[in-house]
Amino acid sequence: MRRILGVLVVAFGLGLAQFSVENLKPSLAVVGGTQGFGLEASWHCQLFQPPVGEVRPALDLAYNVNGNWNGAFLFRYLYPLAEGLKGGVGLGVAIPGFLFSNTSLYFRADAEYDLKATLGAPLFLGGDLGVAAGKLAAQLKVGYRF
Repeated sequence: MRRILGVLVVAFGLGLAQFSVENLKPSLAVVGGTQGFGLEASWHCQLFQPPVGEVRPALDLAYNVNGNWNGAFLFRYLYPLAEGLKGGVGLGVAIPGFLFSNTSLYFRADAEYDLKATLGAPLFLGGDLGVAAGKLAAQLKVGYRF
């Protein structure tokens, strides 16, 4: 377990080596979906910005009420669809239970609506639909972006 977390921290750290801390955007969300209900912590930052949209590496760690851990590291392309609404796709690896023996390729499509303009707080509403190891992974989330 320590080895896996160490590798993740080093890989994520190397990926963020050229970014400052203020570009790192953590969030905490309540999630529910095919993997159960629970909490998800996520960190992402902007890697680069093409003419439209943005590319972001993201690290997601989730814990559900059944006591299961899940993780994912992926690169996401987010595209602005409307004011406050972004849609995107991501490709990376999923780590169910944080065991390297279960690590698999992960493809995900997601949408996120920023509720800050509506509610005056840095809240968001999002949804993910992905495939990891041939299994469907879908979830809805409501979260707070720090």
